[in-house]
Amino acid sequence: QVASLPVADAVRQQIPSTVTTLHRLLGSRPDSRHFRHDAGNPLPLDVLVVDEASMIDLEMMASLLDALPAHARLILLGDKDQLASVEAGAVLGDLCRDAEAGGYSAATRAWLEAQTGERMADPALVPGEQALAQHIVMLRHSRRFAGASGIGRLARAVNQADAQAARATLAAGSDDLHVLRLAGEQDRALERLLLEGLVDGERRAQGYAHYLQVMQAERPAPDADIQAWDGWAGRVLAAFDQFQLLCAVRKGPWGVETLNQRIAQALQRRGLLEQEHGWYEGRPVLVTRNDYSLGLMNGDIGIALRLPEPPEFLGAPLRQVLRVVFPRNDGSGALRHILPSRLSAVETVFAMTVHKSQGSEFAHCALILPDSLNPVLTKELVYTGITRARHWFSLVETRAGIFEQSVLRRVERRSGLREALES
Repeated sequence: QVASLPVADAVRQQIPSTVTTLHRLLGSRPDSRHFRHDAGNPLPLDVLVVDEASMIDLEMMASLLDALPAHARLILLGDKDQLASVEAGAVLGDLCRDAEAGGYSAATRAWLEAQTGERMADPALVPGEQALAQHIVMLRHSRRFAGASGIGRLARAVNQADAQAARATLAAGSDDLHVLRLAGEQDRALERLLLEGLVDGERRAQGYAHYLQVMQAERPAPDADIQAWDGWAGRVLAAFDQFQLLCAVRKGPWGVETLNQRIAQALQRRGLLEQEHGWYEGRPVLVTRNDYSLGLMNGDIGIALRLPEPPEFLGAPLRQVLRVVFPRNDGSGALRHILPSRLSAVETVFAMTVHKSQGSEFAHCALILPDSLNPVLTKELVYTGITRARHWFSLVETRAGIFEQSVLRRVERRSGLREALES
């Protein structure tokens, strides 16, 4: 991405291209909640940009601010309406609670117009002088999906906690929205959606069968070179990214654990997987804990594939070994191949929780809601699930009314941060 920026080469060379986690940046210490960098040993930087800032909890933000040198600039990027952090607090939501209204002073408004070339004539923007508001900019144009698309309109209605408008958007019919109401746990329509996807005119919203068909149909010849095998592995990974099932919960018939098993069994019955437990070719896995020695981060997704091994000696027969292939996190497009035995913190990821999906996007995304209300079912969870989809979103309902009730509920957290800022 840095290489594609329209700037002079001298400027491009000065732009950092390395990415790290906050824990690694601060220098986490084993068996401790303290970090190597703090007020007495600040970070050696001038500007820090933190993406997916909605996932930062109150304690982590306090540690980060302690470790920043006095002259440094901190830039937080994120969606304030997404799910808040797993730990205490909703830092980005508290900071940006009134972002829609603007609250800009005349000087800030003039500066923004000069920098962006856009007139800030929206009557919804109200003037103000509060110091915090002068440092918040709300981006209102989605580059993942069009605001007027079905996905955009549905996300907006859910974010406004307007259950009636959300249901009307789903009922109105749109090429990028699909609703599946199940008659029970054994309804075969769910299997058809998850494996085969949807047909949208000349385009197809894929299901999980697609990436396995690519894996089988495009496999290189045994004696192909490493570039051919890497190209094949990259296409399998890209095909898997075309679809993802999201769940609100981990346990129960509509949770991650049960649905991962059901999907693997269904794919095995179709002849697309050789087995449905243990390590097998085609198994998609999610990293659940950072492993810096392997260069893997919590949330990385890889797929187990059989790849050729160099012959042990001249004339030895070619053999293939199961390795898990992950895309590198450096933007190079390169892949890393890791033996399954080296992966200690992974889980099958045909289904993943909405919480785990934050920061990801998929061409076709399906969200399945359980058949009973649960404390995690809120508008923030539904909104986050919807906004993972680029082109198609499918809502799978196991019981009538759960969707509307979820949209009407919101996460309520009282960390005291907003009140402290306003005082």
